[in-house]
Amino acid sequence: MQLQLSASNALNKWLKADLPRLPHEPGQQVGVNKLSSDHNLMSWQVHLIDNYYRSAEKTLIVCEANSRFTYFIPLNRGLLTPDELSERLTIEWQFAFVEALETHGLVSCYDIARMLSALNDMAFKPHWIKNTDLSINGHISDAAQWVTQTLEDRNLDRLSQPLAFEIATYINSQTKSIKVNHQKQRFVPIERLLAYVQEITLPNATSNDQSDAMSNVIPLRR
Repeated sequence: MQLQLSASNALNKWLKADLPRLPHEPGQQVGVNKLSSDHNLMSWQVHLIDNYYRSAEKTLIVCEANSRFTYFIPLNRGLLTPDELSERLTIEWQFAFVEALETHGLVSCYDIARMLSALNDMAFKPHWIKNTDLSINGHISDAAQWVTQTLEDRNLDRLSQPLAFEIATYINSQTKSIKVNHQKQRFVPIERLLAYVQEITLPNATSNDQSDAMSNVIPLRR
């Protein structure tokens, strides 16, 4: 499966990279293609923010295209290459995913272990592009506000990993809304990502098998 990592302008500049852009139709604005995930492609929008004005400490905000599931990677002053960063992103979304599942008790430990085993068997092939999906941008801006406000309130220079998980787990349990074909859809990111992961880790399952898998999911209370 291809892991498409869509770098914002800020991240592309920090990486000092010359990343390719997605093809675009004539007359279409360049670099703002809409992202999506399916059985062959998992897409993440990746953005970099300063923890405070002109801060040397940074935070990476990573948001999955379909579910809007968001997590954070605190970065120190050292630079990473695109290959080094993609190696981290390939596995770190799974850490945040499992943390949210365990915190909210959405599925059993057995189901989590089964999904992780299946994900481990999948050959994720990272591919960087320079692109900003404007429909995801608002969710990332909200997440950035959570980071900067939390750091300010707690008088911190950077997020610890436990604090990054804590913020992400809360954000991913809140109802989000997006417009699809001019109609508003409401969903909870962790529930939507869970459904997607179950789908891609049961590629040969029948619709009944997938329904049985989802029947084990305990929905979050609104």
